[in-house]
Formats: sequence, structure tokens, C-alpha cells
Amino acid sequence: MLAECKYSIVIPVYNEQESLDPLRQNITEAMTEVPGSYEVILIDDGSSDGSKELIQQIASRDPRFRFLVFDRNYGQSPAMAAGFKAAKGDIIITMDADLQVNAHDIPRLLEKLPGFDMVSGYREKRADTWSKRMASKIANAVRNRLTGETIKDTGCPLKVFKKEVLKNMIFFDGMHRFFPTLISMQGYSITEAPIRHFRRQYGYSKYNIHGRLFKTFFDLLGVRWLKKRYLRCQVVLKK
Repeated sequence: MLAECKYSIVIPVYNEQESLDPLRQNITEAMTEVPGSYEVILIDDGSSDGSKELIQQIASRDPRFRFLVFDRNYGQSPAMAAGFKAAKGDIIITMDADLQVNAHDIPRLLEKLPGFDMVSGYREKRADTWSKRMASKIANAVRNRLTGETIKDTGCPLKVFKKEVLKNMIFFDGMHRFFPTLISMQGYSITEAPIRHFRRQYGYSKYNIHGRLFKTFFDLLGVRWLKKRYLRCQVVLKK
């Protein structure tokens, strides 16, 4: 285990056994372009396909890789929250394990980070079905309308941000869909950067728009309410 590191890459894993070795290779190659030490935290979210065992094997071969294993499937937000809590780096990087985003795009986001507190990737050319692209486009439009944001692609898994933004972060199930809003409402600055997007090579998507539509909408209303009532003030004089 590394004593210290600059970057923590947090990755939820749920039944992604076939993707894990290519993911490890992709990250280790990409991070040679980034100065500074790093760690990768793989959070197994109750996998049943052998992902848990493979994660442990990867970590045993490379001390830069760490793992957390849940007793059952809790979901993406709890996995991320656990990863954030375990992270040692000053800069947090999030991505998925399905290889639809490429770790070689991490430097593109990090280039912008010195001037901002968070850089959110957006998938410039989506390698998804037409129905999935349209669903995402509508969801982003509705989300931006209700939250007052202008984020192109909130659902993009590749994001980088300074760890300090987590200090007062409100953690809840579904939070991963609202990171830009939850961070900007604290007064932190956000920008975006284009990234590449690839078709899924292994396995299948664990999420579908029909199964999460109503839950996401109610979460959105809650976040909108919270943003309007969130307390933020700045003291300019004190004794």
C-alpha cells in the first residue's frame, strides 16, 4: 500500500470481470503521462461474476491498486462515497470500469484543474444507441432547467476534482448524477472538457432509463429544493 499519493482514481465495479485487466492496463499506461504518484481504488459493489476475486489479484500484484468489497449490491453512489472516504490523494478522479471512457483522457481534464475546483468530462461523440443518446440529451436538458446549471453531460463518469470539495458534500443514494450541482452550490468553480467515448466491449449495461426515470426525477426535485435553501455565507469581519 502506498504511503501517500497525489491522485486517487475511484472506480465502482459491478460484474465487470472481463473489463478489469484491460482497465488496469489502460490506467497504468495513461498515468505515465501524469506527474505524481497515484492510487486506484476499486470498489466491488456485490459482484457475482468473479470481479471480487480478480480485483484482489490485481491489488496483490500492484500496490497502487486498492480495493473495497461490499457484502452485497448497494449501488453506484454508495460505492463512490466509500471510495471517496478511503481516498488518500488530494485530487480525486472518477471513472467507470466498463472501458467506455479512456484513462488517456485524464491529462486533458487535469490541465484545466489548476483554474477550477472540478472538471467534468463530456462525451463528445457518444458511442451509444440512438435511444440512449436521446434519453441522455433530454435528461441533461431537464436537469439543467431545474437546477440552473449548463452542464453538457452530467452522466459522464470521467471527472476530476480537488478533494476539498468533498468536505461538506451531502452524500445520498443517487448523488453521482448531481456532482456538478452539489459542488457548485458550495461555491466551488466548475468547467468541462471533451473526452472520447467507446462502445462497450464486454458484459452489458447495468442501468436502463426506464428503471431509474422516476427515481432520478424525484432526486432532481430534491436537489433543486436543496440548492435553493442551501446555506452559504462569507464572513468579512470578525473579532
